[in-house]
Amino acid sequence: MLIFYMKKIVFGIFFILFVSAVSGEETYSLKLRTSYHSEFLRLVIEGKEPIISKAMVNQKGRDIVVRFPSAVFTIQSEKESISYRITKDALLFSPGNFSKFKVFSLKDPSRLVMDIYLEAEKEGTKKSFKPSDETQSRKIKTVVIDPGHGGYEGGIIAGDYKEKNAVLDIARMLNMLTDKENTICLLTRESDQFMSIGDRAEFANSKDADIFLSLHVGKHRDIILYAPVITEPVPSYIKTFLINKGQEGYTAKTESLKEAIQKTIVEEFGENMVSAKPLPYSILSKIESAALIIELPSFLDAHYDDEFKNKVANTIYKGINLYEKDTAN
Repeated sequence: MLIFYMKKIVFGIFFILFVSAVSGEETYSLKLRTSYHSEFLRLVIEGKEPIISKAMVNQKGRDIVVRFPSAVFTIQSEKESISYRITKDALLFSPGNFSKFKVFSLKDPSRLVMDIYLEAEKEGTKKSFKPSDETQSRKIKTVVIDPGHGGYEGGIIAGDYKEKNAVLDIARMLNMLTDKENTICLLTRESDQFMSIGDRAEFANSKDADIFLSLHVGKHRDIILYAPVITEPVPSYIKTFLINKGQEGYTAKTESLKEAIQKTIVEEFGENMVSAKPLPYSILSKIESAALIIELPSFLDAHYDDEFKNKVANTIYKGINLYEKDTAN
């Protein structure tokens, strides 16, 4: 009889724990960021795949409703270029007057992207998402970040660290910082995929990049900035027939970019933590913009946790802003 009651007690405890585990709801953290483009406002909601994949987007009057059925979530917003409110399982955006919107999803990381197109201006009124005078005067329109390696090409590997993953993490962080207002930031690869050097250069040139930065991890304790070298000037009678003119005409901009990023690295990491070197015969010689390879400290000399990777991304971002200010003067 005692054994019978013991079994009932054990079963009861197991049942309570099981029901609690099943009924317990995970709270998802969603990141919201906005960026202004010439014709539309882009909203990006980033989060775990289980919640992003279930998102349902509809229009309700002059609001855009993003519903996450039966999900509990919180919002981290980088800035509020659009008003929104949270209901039980949905986000309601109030962009003002808009003519249409497009929705698509991206992976690695999982993101829901909405491009909201503005209605034509009426006389005496302003666009809902008109950028500030400062952002309107920005000179840098497109930044291309190139996370080195990818796919079967892992780069340097040390323990649990892989170069291809570390630089992709930093590139994504830099993308979130840079892709805002009227500057577009693009990655040559957004996931663990192989890309040839030619494909990376072609991608950057096809996007009319103003800045190209290729990220790598080295075998040294400091950060090295590699700048391209034009080893064999092309005769003028051949230049007009070239499809890719490379660094011809961009050396001064590349030098200014190098000096700006070098300065911000000194400010954040110290004077002995950065050096600059020329690099002939590399991807940089094919890029038609200000272009650098940034080789970060080795896995033995730096702990590649989120804090360090965020610091690197923010430092490079400050360098880009400094370069823009310097070239505008």
